[in-house]
Amino acid sequence: KLFFVTEMKSDNATTTDMGTAGGLYFNFVNHTVSSSNSIISDIYNAFYFCIHRSNLLLEHIDAVEMSDTERNRLKGEAMYLRALSHFYLTRLWGPITIMRHTVVGSSASTSLKRNPVSEVYDFIIEDLKTVADNDMLPATCRGAAFGHASQTAACALLGRVYLQQAATQDLPARYNDAITYLEKAISASGYAGLEKAYNKLFTLEGQNDNEVIFPIMYMPNDAEGSNFAQYFQPSGAKDLTSVLPGRGFNAGQDNLYNEFEDNKAGFPAVDRMRLAIAIRKYTDGTYYTKKYVDLNPAGYGGNLWFEARFADVYLMLAEAYERTEGNSSTKAIEYLNKVRQRPSSTLKSYEESMQNATYAAAYPTLRDAIFHERRVELCFENQRWFDLMRLYPKAEDFVAYMQAVQEPNVGGKYSNFQAYEILLPIPYDEVFLNPGLGQNPGY
Repeated sequence: KLFFVTEMKSDNATTTDMGTAGGLYFNFVNHTVSSSNSIISDIYNAFYFCIHRSNLLLEHIDAVEMSDTERNRLKGEAMYLRALSHFYLTRLWGPITIMRHTVVGSSASTSLKRNPVSEVYDFIIEDLKTVADNDMLPATCRGAAFGHASQTAACALLGRVYLQQAATQDLPARYNDAITYLEKAISASGYAGLEKAYNKLFTLEGQNDNEVIFPIMYMPNDAEGSNFAQYFQPSGAKDLTSVLPGRGFNAGQDNLYNEFEDNKAGFPAVDRMRLAIAIRKYTDGTYYTKKYVDLNPAGYGGNLWFEARFADVYLMLAEAYERTEGNSSTKAIEYLNKVRQRPSSTLKSYEESMQNATYAAAYPTLRDAIFHERRVELCFENQRWFDLMRLYPKAEDFVAYMQAVQEPNVGGKYSNFQAYEILLPIPYDEVFLNPGLGQNPGY
């Protein structure tokens, strides 16, 4: 359900399914989310459940007979998942409760307090450095091990953490830390470059490619299937991405569709490969993505969710180098071009594109070009809201950007956006049971 708060809240997507209970789903589109929204509590509780399970393993595994290699691997995976869950929580809710250990008993759980964001980052980094700097996990996880956390995944996540902290906590030295671990993710894995065409990566056959660093795994059955192919299909439609009737969630918007370069709009080339997969227009004028397609006759989706892949790592490196070396950074441009010119891409390099008046006007700085590339490369992969947080770390700039978005078909989604809505409300039940948690301002 993360797409509700990372894509549909952003300038990327909307929904044609309003939902019951006063627009449960549309709340994320028109920014009327309240603390009683069940999707908010589902996301919040799911991350803390993952943290709880990770802590249980870490607290009891030393008593289990097994090899040191296996014990270290399981500890490393648990620490990776604990860090990942805390990272999502603090980006979405700001100050949160750090859960270093399991909590037993109602009195202990109802006396918990929230920790400042800086302390949460310290805890996340401590976990990830333990895994990234040691040999707890294999360098990569391929074949039968695909879907497990690896040292490469830990390095990539740590790089992302440093990048987010540098921008949103005003700690510019962290950009160099981000570069260190993002480049270590590449060297540890031995990855040679984006070997597979974009349109082949997003297929059931191609989704286990070496580009994928850490996937969320699903199996095409009723117990373990993914629902993205059905959920993101236009409402009521069939056989575009799923045999089941579409729900119309995460439907792309005009301004995202128009973000893709097209020579009809004056750009030097058409972003044909990505446009054909990332966002398509349906016969009723709505948009949908073909990143998740599974026409399994039973309707059970086998689509993976890419938590991390190397195109994202390259673009994070481009972002970090631009922040440290400036608008003419050759390293930033090099990593940007790796993504722009992956196999079968029809795009020109950044240098060539900047000679085009339309491209140069649309993306006048290297930073603009990098965030443009992130938007079209990673749309519908739960990155956009966090990208906007880094691009506009000051609340007033975030609000100004959102209120300026032109998207006439979604009511007051943008014109009414307020600064407090950058973060989500703490779920009502959590505050009711433990008033000491407090509520985020504005809710």
